[in-house]
Amino acid sequence: MASTHAREGGQYLQVGRPQEAVRSFQMGLSLDPDDVDCLLGLVRTHLSTGAAGEAEAATLRLLKVKPDHAEAQAHLAMLRAQAGDAEALESLKALASAPTAGYFERFNLGGLLLDRGDLAGARAAYESALQVAPGSAHVHFELGRICLQQGDAGGATVHFHQASEGAPQEPMPLLMLSRAHAAQGALGLAIQAATLALEKAQGGMQRSVLEDLFKLYLTAGNPEAAKRIAMELRQLVPANVNYLYLHGLAVMSAGAFREAQALFEEMVRLSPRSWQALQALAQVHLALQERGLARKRLEEAVAMVPTDPGPTNDLAMLLLQDEAHERARPVLARVLEAHPEDAGTHLNMAVAWFPSDKAACVRHAKQAFTHGSGTVREQAERLLRQLGG
Repeated sequence: MASTHAREGGQYLQVGRPQEAVRSFQMGLSLDPDDVDCLLGLVRTHLSTGAAGEAEAATLRLLKVKPDHAEAQAHLAMLRAQAGDAEALESLKALASAPTAGYFERFNLGGLLLDRGDLAGARAAYESALQVAPGSAHVHFELGRICLQQGDAGGATVHFHQASEGAPQEPMPLLMLSRAHAAQGALGLAIQAATLALEKAQGGMQRSVLEDLFKLYLTAGNPEAAKRIAMELRQLVPANVNYLYLHGLAVMSAGAFREAQALFEEMVRLSPRSWQALQALAQVHLALQERGLARKRLEEAVAMVPTDPGPTNDLAMLLLQDEAHERARPVLARVLEAHPEDAGTHLNMAVAWFPSDKAACVRHAKQAFTHGSGTVREQAERLLRQLGG
């Protein structure tokens, strides 16, 4: 049976109070230097706070008392493998594949392989950990992350749901569940999960959830809700000009163009190097039929980021509509030099060459068709048919 101090330290660790946990474990060790439960608790606490040196020292102390302690062996192998010891990695693999392997041997291997970018190996190790701890919120969370990275949004949804049920007070599993739903286009479910995450979030996490909710509402075509979120973000961090920009985007999406103009102009005053604000301001001017002002703002933005496809293509569209094909080509060429596979830029370059060089037009239209999708690909195909290319 664990000692009183070991139980007390474990309770502190469970509720996220590592300093109190360390004190309890050390108190227990002052009474009994060979208290295995206190030593193990000390190891876990130091690992939870990222104190690798202290964790290794406590692990060695535990192994001196109990040399065959499998979890301690797994922690030591992980710590040394993280420090670059190749033999330690092989030792951890052997520990994790043993018939008697427990949770930490398998979980530690998953984390180490994930840090090294071995998604398939990490996934196998974590799935193995589920065999001994099927309800582990930590394992389901890591598997959800791996599924997202592998493009398996459906699998990620299942694991993040399990993680949220296993850790009902934690906002992060719900936030990641929201992102998995969004990756599948299930915006309603994504908003629902993010809203639940917001109820549990605090501090910086609260801002992360609100930022996700803003994007979700805007994508779902609910600019009023997006505006409410943006205003909440501005109240949380008044000095963050990016939240002013989000506010402007929501207002613009709602069709209140003069109000959006005022917000973007305020952002330009506060952050003169924000080409995003200039591009958004140009879009507002276009909506208000103020083409001259839109072109001026886009030229300013392109001067700041001459190789970014966004403002350059917006400016090129205006120039092409004004039949200023020769002026559009050098602007687009700078972007293609930096982004040779950008389909939208190739399409605009094809249009820019259309009046004077059919071969160049076909060449860029083919690039737009090859690298593009959706409307860009359709327009490129139509242009090629028109040119017989």
